[in-house]
Amino acid sequence: MPIRTIDYLRWAKTHAPARYELTVSGVMPVSPEEFDLSGEAMSLAVQGAYGHPELLELIAERYGVATAHVLPVTGTSSANFVALASATERGQRIAVEYPAYEPLMRIGEMLDLELIRFSRDRSRRYAPTVDEIDRALQQGARVVVLSDLHNPSGCLCPRDELRQVAALCERHSATLLVDEVYRDFAHINCGVARETAATLGPHVIATNSLTKVYGFGGVRAGWLIGSAALIERARGVFDHLCVDLPAPSAHVAVRVLRDIERFEARTGAIHRHQYTVFSRWLATRQDLHDSGNDGAMFSYLKLPRGVAADPFCRWLRQAYDTQVVPGTFFGDDDHVRVGFGDSPDTLAEGLSRLGAAMDAYRA
Repeated sequence: MPIRTIDYLRWAKTHAPARYELTVSGVMPVSPEEFDLSGEAMSLAVQGAYGHPELLELIAERYGVATAHVLPVTGTSSANFVALASATERGQRIAVEYPAYEPLMRIGEMLDLELIRFSRDRSRRYAPTVDEIDRALQQGARVVVLSDLHNPSGCLCPRDELRQVAALCERHSATLLVDEVYRDFAHINCGVARETAATLGPHVIATNSLTKVYGFGGVRAGWLIGSAALIERARGVFDHLCVDLPAPSAHVAVRVLRDIERFEARTGAIHRHQYTVFSRWLATRQDLHDSGNDGAMFSYLKLPRGVAADPFCRWLRQAYDTQVVPGTFFGDDDHVRVGFGDSPDTLAEGLSRLGAAMDAYRA
């Protein structure tokens, strides 16, 4: 089977950085000064057949589940692949949100699954459309896939709607997969209770990591949370991808989770500063509209009528040395995703250039 390129990831990894890069959707990486491991003995011996025992305990305690319901893996992308592969068989149907983070669709294609799309409507702050999900399940969807916070909008999935979706999946003997890589932003920055969808039933899998919210992307520390039965199947899939998790990665992840309150405070401080700069700038723009912010380090902006994302983003890059993410990567040609997780020194100037570029482009 030909392997289709994930266009967004290829672009994100290989595009030439602009002077003002407004594409970063998580907090800045933690610096050595903020997290010093020098002089600390680090064992290179793997501990635990399916995860370092203390890492399992720390994740389980944080999200209120048993350790048997946790499987550490190498990041959220790996977690999503393992989760979907363990919950489906080739040729089955899955329902995936729209607009969507592209890998959530491409995983299904890679596994030879048939995609049914359901909308997350901008007019409803991107809450999942429960009626469409119900129809997809009636059409045979075996898994419903959504993100919370929603990527690309950054909007929180209302708990009532999430419960309804979980109940529908249970009624149809289907699995609900929720990518929660941005979910802790809502807890840290908006005071929303720290929760995981995995507690909504034994047919729900949640995925997460230390990457976007905490600034430890290089550690590649992610996990799945689900029922013991789902986790056992996920272990079987993970055995095909990786014999053991890297011991240094597990060691660092344990250290981070032991001191997680400090990194929550860091994330909160970064968001307060960056979002203030962004929201003040956005208030000066009558031609760009978002759908609110539930603590994310990015915003999904609807472009003025007649402005298409791809040609505008090329103009912005070429004429103003500034870059945002075209909404076409998520399925919208009239939106851009603006990240404000990069250096505070570049944010204000980058936003100023974005506004100037829009004025000039429309003129």
